[in-house]
Amino acid sequence: MNYSHPSLSSSQSAEALRLEYVTTCVGFDDLLDHTLGMNHPHVDTAIVVTSQEDRATQKVAAKHGVICVPTDLFAKNGRQMNKGAAINAGFNRFQYHGWRMHLDADIALPDNFRRMIFNHTHLDPSCLYGADRMDVIGSAALGGLRQKLVKSPQHIHRFLVAPQHPAPISARYVDPLFGYCPIGFFQLWNASAQKEYPYSLGTAAHDDVQFAALWPQAKRIHLPTVLCYHLCAQPPRMGENWDGRRKQPRFA
Repeated sequence: MNYSHPSLSSSQSAEALRLEYVTTCVGFDDLLDHTLGMNHPHVDTAIVVTSQEDRATQKVAAKHGVICVPTDLFAKNGRQMNKGAAINAGFNRFQYHGWRMHLDADIALPDNFRRMIFNHTHLDPSCLYGADRMDVIGSAALGGLRQKLVKSPQHIHRFLVAPQHPAPISARYVDPLFGYCPIGFFQLWNASAQKEYPYSLGTAAHDDVQFAALWPQAKRIHLPTVLCYHLCAQPPRMGENWDGRRKQPRFA
């Protein structure tokens, strides 16, 4: 399929099917170990941004052969969790002029993700895309999901998108001012529309919404072809990890 864009150079057009992502991780190395294993095969470049002190996350990144960016930007402007500043440090390590994502460290892409977005989705380079997610609570549930996906992938019979997991789909974010906003657990955009991540508030609570709002409302699109999996050790509570202090137990 031809995803060339009139504003792109010939070299950029040649990279139109490249896919990269950035994730930040401080203290969630146990979850990252699972999600990198599931996500890395779908992408050309995976970039993990972590703190200088988080040796466990750095070790997981090395294990999976991804780019690791240790930084002190999580504390920029004296903040407890300046996630946006750290994400920008990851943006500096993109390798191609193709498609780019931000994923949270606890998000696993579905088994047929790359095929779905490039073969079964019309992607507009001027848009920002979001997706749905489902909670996968505990390692036993993750093991069951992996077994189901081997037998029956999420995209089946060439025309169905069927989650192979019994949990309900999590709520979408529809801002009273901005409308639908793809929030930070999954954001997909093209290099031709690259923007800086905001970091003024210093928590993970609003930076992602501000990033989404940099695209006009008509350019914020929900992907019906993708369901992501949110790994957590126990049922999550809204906002429990936004300040950089982990409330969830280890994933075991």
